[in-house]
Amino acid sequence: MDLPIEKRELVLMVDYGFDWPLSDVTWWPEDKPDWNTLITPKLREDLLNWGRFFQRYGDSETGLFGSEERRRWFQQEGFRLDAELRKQIGHLYTVRLDLWF
Repeated sequence: MDLPIEKRELVLMVDYGFDWPLSDVTWWPEDKPDWNTLITPKLREDLLNWGRFFQRYGDSETGLFGSEERRRWFQQEGFRLDAELRKQIGHLYTVRLDLWF
């Protein structure tokens, strides 16, 4: 009986100082996925834009985005990106959304 191969976890989350919102930003260079071949250019750009949005509006003092509309958009976009990542790379990675902020 063949046991299933455990997929590596990829966490979708933001952090200060990083525009790229996937946990592979901290992986060793030889472990980093080639995103240009694994996901669509639109998804790659959307991920970068989500990370940049956090860098611009995420306030480390208050934990807010300057408005409830921005916070709501950020959260909804996180859910959308999570679903799209699962569609495009879910066969390769276990994707987990972490909206800690």
